[in-house]
Amino acid sequence: MERPTESLLTRIDRYLADPRLEPEAQLRKRWAWIWMVVTFVFVVITSFVELVVLNLWPIWWFGVVFLAGYAIGFPLFRRLKRFDLVINIVFTVFTTAAMFAMLQVGGLTHSLGFVFIGMNCAMGSILAGNLRWTIGMFAWYCVTILVVGIFQPSLTTPDFVTQQANTISFVGLTFWINACILFIVILFMKDKSRYEKAEAEKLRKIDEAKTRLFTNVSHEFRTPLTVIQGMTEQMEKHPEQWRKTGPEKIKTQSQILLRLVNQMLNIAKIEANEMPLALIHGDINSFIRFLAESFHSLAESLHIDLIVNHEEKQAFTDYDPDKLMHVVSNLLSNALKFTPAGGRIYVNVDKSTDEDKEVVRIIIKDTGRGIPQESLEKIFDRFYQAPDKPDQTPGTGLGLALASELIKLMKGEIRVKSQEGQGAEFTVSLPLTNVANVSKDHGISAINQEAIDAGIPKTTFSSGNGGFFKRKDHLPLLLIVEDNNDVIEYLRAILEKHYRIELAPNGKVGLEKARNIIPDLILSDVMMPQMDGFEMLEQLKADIRTDHIPVVILTARGDFDSKLIGLEHGADHYLVKPFSEKELLLKLNNLLELRKKMQKQLGSIPFSRPGPNVQYRQETLFMKRLNSLIETELNNENFGINDICLSMNMSRAQLYRKFGALTDNSVGRYLRSCRLLHAKSLLEKHGRNVTEAAFESGFRNLSHFSTCFHEEFGFTPKDLIR
Repeated sequence: MERPTESLLTRIDRYLADPRLEPEAQLRKRWAWIWMVVTFVFVVITSFVELVVLNLWPIWWFGVVFLAGYAIGFPLFRRLKRFDLVINIVFTVFTTAAMFAMLQVGGLTHSLGFVFIGMNCAMGSILAGNLRWTIGMFAWYCVTILVVGIFQPSLTTPDFVTQQANTISFVGLTFWINACILFIVILFMKDKSRYEKAEAEKLRKIDEAKTRLFTNVSHEFRTPLTVIQGMTEQMEKHPEQWRKTGPEKIKTQSQILLRLVNQMLNIAKIEANEMPLALIHGDINSFIRFLAESFHSLAESLHIDLIVNHEEKQAFTDYDPDKLMHVVSNLLSNALKFTPAGGRIYVNVDKSTDEDKEVVRIIIKDTGRGIPQESLEKIFDRFYQAPDKPDQTPGTGLGLALASELIKLMKGEIRVKSQEGQGAEFTVSLPLTNVANVSKDHGISAINQEAIDAGIPKTTFSSGNGGFFKRKDHLPLLLIVEDNNDVIEYLRAILEKHYRIELAPNGKVGLEKARNIIPDLILSDVMMPQMDGFEMLEQLKADIRTDHIPVVILTARGDFDSKLIGLEHGADHYLVKPFSEKELLLKLNNLLELRKKMQKQLGSIPFSRPGPNVQYRQETLFMKRLNSLIETELNNENFGINDICLSMNMSRAQLYRKFGALTDNSVGRYLRSCRLLHAKSLLEKHGRNVTEAAFESGFRNLSHFSTCFHEEFGFTPKDLIR
């Protein structure tokens, strides 16, 4: 339950709320207002006592000055942003009035306690938080005391200032000044405690931001390092094969790493005010059109329409082409990253008027997933990231923050509008100026194409890689679910000698392929578009057709929590990029060896009933269900593979792949073995003759039954009876 004081403070804050003030200033405004209210109440009470009880009517004007000051001060204090100016002017008037009152009543010795009023006003000015005014108030108070002291010898005490009145008034004002001092001390202690907590919270958030930054940077580094390390190893082993493509891939991934490092260095330069501007005067429309063309091929490969304003409207202004390139490249990369296939991205440049200033606007709008409302105000904060989704690669939290800082350097502004699920719209506004030197090519020659390429997401998936790389039917079938072509090529290089390889660009396609082809193993990334690796893994383990398939998670997320999530979803192994080739091959091979042990355990004896501690729980459940179905239909000669498929809700190919993976046997042979084992049991233990045993086991052709029986056990049914 909320305390009354908290409720009162909440109402006071609502009454004094001013969106122009920072939280710290708003807090000072609250305490200063409380001080003024308390002082006002005391003045009303004191005026009543002095005028009615002590008969001090000659100084009635002092109470009027106080009431008039507050009548003017309270409304201005609430409405004006400079509330500190209001309170200090009012207190200056009160201190001056107190000086004249002391001169009227006979000086310091018979001041009726007015000597404390100026001191109280000077201390009250502390709450406004303006050091200069506070020093000025204390100085003016000292001046008033000095003036009264100078005139003291020439002053006389009037008759209405009796000893009793002077004592009572002096004691009352003494209590008042002590209460005010206590109030100041309490506020100071509260502010000190709040400041210490705020500093501790600030340090905690900084540490969290640093930890998050280092974690995210390590995530961003892992995939490029995987390709660089892998390509280096492959070039050492097979120099001829990788002579051309190897160095190119290493260079591309190195550019990605360099871009990440440069982002952090640029942030540091901006903080140190060491980021120079290299402004040129050119047509910003031509510059943006040229820059956007670099992203067309990627947009086409992702089946996204990139629509650029092709109108020949010139928009000449001053801008830094290198910094503008980084900003626009970042915004386009993000748009491509978060826009699904079939979506659109619009790039437009126009002139406009913003707050009576002519500006050039660069608008980049997409039809992607959008940004949550709670993240819009923080999206340009350093290290901030919108709530992470499993199907997106976490960034460093520097891209948009750097873009915002670079635009500010060019005296511009960047804004965002978005609704979750309906895309986002970023607007960059630059002032329309003509100070820099004219550039004939509009700054296009200053564009660093390698820097642009490094900023383009390397998550394209070549449609030409969608089948088996090499057809070797005797090799195990491995499904690789990965959206980065360079990583795929490296994996193909180290695995194609040992496996038949099938590819999927994301979890959604991977799930469909796994259900259709029933691979022996799955090697999957986590952060992919449309469906992430964890969701795919969860659905694989919940499907009777695929719950037996060993899955190795391969990801840049190496933190402990991510590993736990993967293992909780049923991953058999968790490999963090960059990984060792030997480790990957060993883990895949160990999983296959475990499969062989499972096949021996599950497929050797029909109708086996493993105990509750069996290692292969899901596989055992499948075999129990199959065995129960076969046992029920043993005497049905028409019961066959099609009936099993219908009952299991599987296609014939899926059943064959699933059963073969579990038992290393064909389902038809297994069904026949079950029938023959049942027949053998009827002959041995239940005294049936050959005809009865054959019919009760689903055989109607006695000759065929005898032949199959001999093939299975090495002797005929008649031999068994004898």
